[in-house]
Amino acid sequence: MEKWLILGLIFLPLYMSVFNVVPLLYTESRFSWLLTPSLWILFEFIRGRSDAGFPWMPIASTQLYNPAFRMLARIGGIYLIGWLILLFNVLLYLYLKKRELGILITWISLLLLLHLGGLYLYLRPENKSEKIKVAVFQPNVLPREEYDPKEWEETAQVFNEFYKGINEKVELIVFSESALPGYFRFSLREQNLVKKISKKSGAYILLGSTDVQVEKGKRILYNTAFLVKEDKIVAKYFKTHLVPFGEWLPFEDKFSFLQKLEFGQGDYRPGKSLTPLEVNGKRFGILICFESLFPEITKSFVLNGAQFLVNITNDGWYGKSLGPVEHFELLRYRAIESERFVIRSAKTGISAIIDSKGRVLKRIGLFKRGYFIHEVPLKNNFTPYTRYGDIIVYLAFLIVLSILVYNKLGSGGRND
Repeated sequence: MEKWLILGLIFLPLYMSVFNVVPLLYTESRFSWLLTPSLWILFEFIRGRSDAGFPWMPIASTQLYNPAFRMLARIGGIYLIGWLILLFNVLLYLYLKKRELGILITWISLLLLLHLGGLYLYLRPENKSEKIKVAVFQPNVLPREEYDPKEWEETAQVFNEFYKGINEKVELIVFSESALPGYFRFSLREQNLVKKISKKSGAYILLGSTDVQVEKGKRILYNTAFLVKEDKIVAKYFKTHLVPFGEWLPFEDKFSFLQKLEFGQGDYRPGKSLTPLEVNGKRFGILICFESLFPEITKSFVLNGAQFLVNITNDGWYGKSLGPVEHFELLRYRAIESERFVIRSAKTGISAIIDSKGRVLKRIGLFKRGYFIHEVPLKNNFTPYTRYGDIIVYLAFLIVLSILVYNKLGSGGRND
């Protein structure tokens, strides 16, 4: 087991570095102002594709605290922002190298124009809409690697405290991924605990747990979000994009021989459906943990009718590292791209409400216990990004292809 961890620590940084190094090799080439940005986002896009995709910390994340520029994600997503960041940097590099006034004027003009466009989107007032009243609970119970009876005792205590404290009627209560230890569907004491909270508050309850299904005679595990009303499971969602080498080996559902390899990974299988869940006619999409990194999942939920989004996660495994903070910050782009409010419940933090412009309205910090209630607006419109997706990626591919063909024809002509 240890040798695989050591190999992983060596291989993963080398593998990830390729995606950033290759585009920068062309900063001295002709048309570098087009080629370098296009190659960069093509490599970022590829890095996030397939079952092994890992799109952590795209270059667009550098603009999360630039309200005007981050709003451009509503037009073309994180890859448009990434392309523009590289464009500005290459133009600045070319100006410093050549000292041509035209390059500097172009750089300043584009920078001002795009910031003004983003500022308009940021300052534009929101239309009034119907709302849903939600409660978000953060229990702050640290996860255990193995079964520990004390985990249930601590969990039962803090959930009972929540039960006693919530005296307000709400429509939806959101608990985290792995909110309760074990298998919710097979635990009577967990069901009774959730039932009494639901009955007192009048709310539907969303919570994360492992579920087991028997399919073709085989026992299949799913990372699941359950929607519960009192003693009835109303609906559920199976996580569609699993953490590679953590929850499963990528592609093991397609190639059976991979199922025989053991690196200490989980034994989950990905779900297939991105159909929104519904509370009193109000529809929402679910992002379980790692799924919050994938714009295409959010986009599919919104196109299928989601009026707001819910992210449930268990980031306690990160400890006091930057991991939970980075994970939370990257979620803000999903709100901007889709123009949907996002409700987030994390087992040990950060739980929050994020508005459709990426602003954090409510927050419970790391390793704190508590809950809040908030009225979340519902949205029905589609942004350019949710309608048309990552067009910039296809344009980038055409740019790279055109430059390669042009250079090939040019060199061929010189040889003649």
